[in-house]
This record gives sequence, structure tokens and C-alpha cells, in this order.
Amino acid sequence: MLRFAMLFAVAVLAAFTGLAGLAGCVGPTFVVQQYAGPVRPRETIATFRVNGGDSVRLITLDEEDVRAPLESDSRLHIELLPGRHKVGVANGPNDLVAAVSFVAEAGKVYRAVYVGNDAHVFEVDRAGDGAGRDVTAPAVIAPAVSAPPAAALPQPEPLKEP
Repeated sequence: MLRFAMLFAVAVLAAFTGLAGLAGCVGPTFVVQQYAGPVRPRETIATFRVNGGDSVRLITLDEEDVRAPLESDSRLHIELLPGRHKVGVANGPNDLVAAVSFVAEAGKVYRAVYVGNDAHVFEVDRAGDGAGRDVTAPAVIAPAVSAPPAAALPQPEPLKEP
């Protein structure tokens, strides 16, 4: 959505403008809200964190392209409303995107991590970024739907000659 891109651009501009005189400091954290409306209190939203130094790259969030280059000393916090979310992530320079769903809870912080070749979402410690519980939701698979037998379908009326 264009809203994300505009908010991210504003956040980047504000961060670099405000930090121009602070050379040598730890990199910035860019904060972007994914929901509409005014900023909400931290205890009422969830945060999805992307660390610039990690090999995991965030590509999509809820089907929205959110990829953005991050310096290795910076991070991105995307504020989300509680509920089910789906992220598309890639590991390193690999362009193969893995889709992973999770249920976000208010006041919690989450981060995508690869465990072997599989992408997962973990709840992480807000201050130390230590991985907590794996909150990766099982894939939702729709039940197979079988077509009714041909005899049960209504038969078309024969064409009449003019």
C-alpha cells in the first residue's frame, strides 16, 4: 500500500534529519505504523522487528510489499494491530520468499528467523531481542471440495430451431 511507503519515507527523512549531528552513534530505529489513524499506546499494538544486520529480509507484510534497505546498524519496527498476520521473508541474498503466518498479541514484539531452511516468527524480548516462543501459525489449508456428480447438475434445455 502506498501509505506504508509514504510513512517509511517520512520516517527515514526524519531520522536522518534529526541524527545528522550525531555521527558515531548506534544506528536508528525506524518506526512505521501499519494501521490507519492516530498513534496508539504501545500496550495496545504489536511490533514486528527487522534488524538491519540480520540475514532475514522482510519482503511482504499482509500481502503488501514492504521491502526496504536497512543499514546493518539500524532496525525497523512495524506497528501492527493484534490479530493474524502474514509475512513474506527471504534469507540473505536469496530471492526465494517464504510466507509465514502468526497471531500477534498486544504489547509483544516479533521477528522472523530461519530455523534450518524454514522461516518462523518468534516472539522476542523488547529490550534484548532474545528469541522467546515460536509463534508461527500452522498453514491454513482449505478442505478439498468435490464437484457434484453430473446427474445432479441441471440439464440445459435443448436449442429450438427458429
